[in-house]
Order: sequence, then structure tokens, then C-alpha cells
Amino acid sequence: MNRINPKDSQNFITSKKHIHEILSRTNINKQDIVIEIGSGRGHFTRELVKICDFITAVEIDPKFVSMTQKSINRSENVQVVHADILNYRFPKGNQPYKIYGNIPYNISTKIIKKIVFESAAEFCFLIVEEGFAKRLTDYRRALGLFLFPEVDIKVLRRIPRDYFHPKPKVDSVFIQLTRKESEIHSRDKDLYQHYFLVPCTQLLFGNLKNSKAK
Repeated sequence: MNRINPKDSQNFITSKKHIHEILSRTNINKQDIVIEIGSGRGHFTRELVKICDFITAVEIDPKFVSMTQKSINRSENVQVVHADILNYRFPKGNQPYKIYGNIPYNISTKIIKKIVFESAAEFCFLIVEEGFAKRLTDYRRALGLFLFPEVDIKVLRRIPRDYFHPKPKVDSVFIQLTRKESEIHSRDKDLYQHYFLVPCTQLLFGNLKNSKAK
């Protein structure tokens, strides 16, 4: 899998049956504003416009931006934004919104951190690699522990690799992030994030070096 360009690591679900199966696990409804991370060719966007009030689809690849726009050209409750989600500014203010996305595996950690610490979404529904989901829900590991004070994470269903085109080498899962009242005081958040952003390998190397010195 490409480790540099997220555009080259996308795997798409195209079956309308599978898309309906997945979206039926969400609580997205006609009153909701939704931000979609990575519209791809517009397969999920086309169905999301039918079940929510308004959707903003954020897509980095200009080719897919054009394909999504053509896919939903008769819908008035959608806008397609050509942007890198890692540079995208989530809405500020009191208007609630939810997030949906089939996110690139190679930048999953960066996207999750951005969602949790830069968005105000109460609910997020994401398709992620199965191993990554295990790390998210394991509070003995750094990433799970990092996110635990801000969100509850639940696996909604497993998604076989056969659902995707092209077919990846691993299975995926559909997860829900539910925001909760933060357990970290606002004055301590910068320090908290800084501590967990120190690479685990750096910490491990430091521990090994210290133990050898002894």
C-alpha cells in the first residue's frame, strides 16, 4: 500500500446493497448535516444526500471531485470541496454536524486525531482497517489511551475485503466515534497532546538506551 500519497491508497465500495447495509448502521437522518471525508467516485455521497439534510464532501483528488459532482449534479443539498482533509477547517459554531468517511489506511491516525481534536462532530462513522480499529479500542496502547478521554469508540460491523474495489489485502471494520465530555481540562490539552505526539519508537529507544546504560 502506498505510504506517501493518500490518493493511491483508496479502495472503494461500489455495491449499492453494501452501501445501504453500512449506512443503515448509522444514526444519520434527515435533520443532519454531514461532512464526508473522501467522496471518491461519489458512491456513498449519492446515497448520503438521500438520508441527510445537507452534505459537504471533501475530496483531495480533482478527478474524483469531478466524478462526484457529476454523480450528484441534480441534488441541491450537497457541495463538493476540493481539499486535503488534513488541511480542512471543520466548521465552528453551534450548528451540529456528523462525519462519515471511508478513510485512507495510510493516514488513518492523522485523520482520527484531526477529527477528535479539531472537529466538533458528536458522531463520526468511519471505515477503517481492522488492525487499526483494534489499536483504537485497546486502551493499553498509546493511541487508544490518547483518544479515550475525548470519545467512545465502538465497532459497528466487520466489512470483508471482498466489498472493495480494488480488493485490499486486509479486512475492514465500520466504527462509530461518540464524543463525550472531555476528561482533560482545557488548560491541559496542549500539554496532553504534546505528550502523546512524541513517537512511541522514540520513547522505546530512550527506555532501551537507559536500561543498557544501567
